[in-house]
This record gives sequence, C-alpha cells and structure tokens, in this order.
Amino acid sequence: MKDIYDNTHFRISHNAEEIDFTIDTLPAYAPFNAPFAILTAWNPNNQPLSLEENTARNEQLFEKLLEYGYPFDEALGYLDEHSEESYCIYEISFEDAIELAKVEEQYAIFYRSATHVGYYECKTGVAITERVLEK
Repeated sequence: MKDIYDNTHFRISHNAEEIDFTIDTLPAYAPFNAPFAILTAWNPNNQPLSLEENTARNEQLFEKLLEYGYPFDEALGYLDEHSEESYCIYEISFEDAIELAKVEEQYAIFYRSATHVGYYECKTGVAITERVLEK
C-alpha cells in the first residue's frame, strides 16, 4: 500500500496555475512551504460511490471549508486511472485536518507540517509513509 501513496500525484489549481506534485516532488515555494492538508470526501471508508454521490459529498466538504474559514484550492489526487477530487487546505493544523477527515470517513490524508510531509492514517494519526523535509 505504501507504493500507492508514494506514487500518487496531486494537481492543485492555485492562482490560475496548475501545480502537479508527489510526496517526493513537493514545491518549495508559498503556499506549499507551509503546513497544509489535502483531503477529500470521496469514497468514504475506501468504499467506491457513484460520481453523483462523491460530488455531493465533496460539495458538502466545500461548504464546511467556507464555514471554517480555511483558505483552500481545488485539487485532484490521481494514480494511473484512478482519481478523486479533493481540496488543498492551507493553514490547518494536523489535528484539525485529521478530525475533519474522520468526519468525512476517510482512511488517510496527505499532510505537510513544518518538518515532515506524508500520508497519515486518520484513525490513529500514524504515518503510512513520511519524509523529513530539508531546512
């Protein structure tokens, strides 16, 4: 399973620019050089839902993010033929990102802290795969 996470790409639409990266090609410029999370409401508990159900769930997550006031951009997580619409959420703590992902019934999130970047299991907060960031 670690290989899936290590090879997943994210495409972020930020300031009319498309930024594409993996855990190993993380941009080193703002806003990606500060803590952020990528999460989705798609496929809760890794159970595939229809496009309509996933879209509705992500629209609800969009509304929550507006309500909470976090700055965010639309994102797409993808690997091979599989993709999930997501959000790149800036200025969110690890704890808040994990709690939000638990509400959305997600297995894992992508999170970049001041010192590490990785995928973390929502149930435990434990790293599935993680890298130490160079200073």
